[in-house]
Amino acid sequence: MNLDCRLARILRPRTAALLLLCLVRLPLFGAEEPAAAPDHAEERKVLEMDLARFYNLLKQDSDPRTKVTLIGYQRDYAARANKLLENFDSAKYDELRYDINLQCQRLARKLAPLLTPPASVANEAGLEIAVYELTPSPTDPAEVKAALNIVDLTIKQLETKLGRMSAGTSQYAAEQSRLQRVKERRAALGKEFTQAGWDGLASELRPQG
Repeated sequence: MNLDCRLARILRPRTAALLLLCLVRLPLFGAEEPAAAPDHAEERKVLEMDLARFYNLLKQDSDPRTKVTLIGYQRDYAARANKLLENFDSAKYDELRYDINLQCQRLARKLAPLLTPPASVANEAGLEIAVYELTPSPTDPAEVKAALNIVDLTIKQLETKLGRMSAGTSQYAAEQSRLQRVKERRAALGKEFTQAGWDGLASELRPQG
């Protein structure tokens, strides 16, 4: 057997092994693993709690005139929540929580038993929510936003009420002063929402007597 044949027999298996290694894609040393997708379990839990609260209130409402509309809201909120959790967006998350909590506050106010009708702007101008009965949490942006929007609506109702009064009377002056205080408190809460600030505003809007 000549040298060429011996070399061929020795190199043939080694060459095949080298070719096999070239075909196998080995991982690079030190390569970083892809980052895990963010876990939004906490946001999911909060949305589930909000939706459950709204659904429980919805079941208590026996008014057939609003039942269909509320069921439509509930389905829309659930669909938005599912879509949001698939592709999370913090701004849309806050917006969804705001919408759900606003409807919850409206339903809670509607379902609350009234011993006597409160002498408030709510009854006089058709606004269904009495601001002084709301309890927004200063640490919850959605509840804060919903509460302040309701205050803005109440301020508009107060302005309408003032416009119907006779200027120059003591009652007009008292209501004008009250409206100014409410606006100032609302502006302060818009800059920094605190429990003390909210309690002060609620006190201004609470029926006297």
